[in-house]
Amino acid sequence: MFVFDHDHTPEDDVDNLWYWKLEEDVEIEPRRAIEHLTRVCEQAAALLDRYTVPQIAQGINYLFGAGNRDGFLDLLWNPELPWPARYRCIRAIPQLYTQVFEADPEGAGGLPFMLWDAIAYGYYSGTHDPATNLEDARVQEAMFEALTDMLASNDPDTLAGAIHGLGHLRHPQSNRAIRDLLSSDRDLDSELRTYAAAVLEDHFQ
Repeated sequence: MFVFDHDHTPEDDVDNLWYWKLEEDVEIEPRRAIEHLTRVCEQAAALLDRYTVPQIAQGINYLFGAGNRDGFLDLLWNPELPWPARYRCIRAIPQLYTQVFEADPEGAGGLPFMLWDAIAYGYYSGTHDPATNLEDARVQEAMFEALTDMLASNDPDTLAGAIHGLGHLRHPQSNRAIRDLLSSDRDLDSELRTYAAAVLEDHFQ
């Protein structure tokens, strides 16, 4: 699988990541691509049999991040694709955390924290407007469901990634979900509580 079969590039050498060296964007067939994304998320643990966590993290960053954004990430909002397929893909994203990132937090680097930044940033920037666009609204709702599922985790990196994502998602209930977490009897470390408070005040990266 070409997405993951590359030598790991350190995070401080991002200009030399393999996908910046592609001569052109990879051409994809949208229906097959959304199936591929879903399978990657739902069966993420199987990737560990062939690739390291750093390799997987950089491949995921390519699929959902800046590497080929128009080819993969934007599929989630593509109305020409069946909604059940897109919904299933969105709801499968948290499995990347439980199956891969939590297995090797150091190897995953900053991706667990930044993944939902890349996915949901359009709601923060105004590119996606759920108030006027029904497609944006239902994708936002599915992402909110996925992120609130992640709030059930006991892993601090998963929780931080979910809180970060909820901030960017701008869902009407994002702040309520974060406040519910903070007011629960969960054993949350002070750093996570501080970050969650900053997101509630809209002071975060």
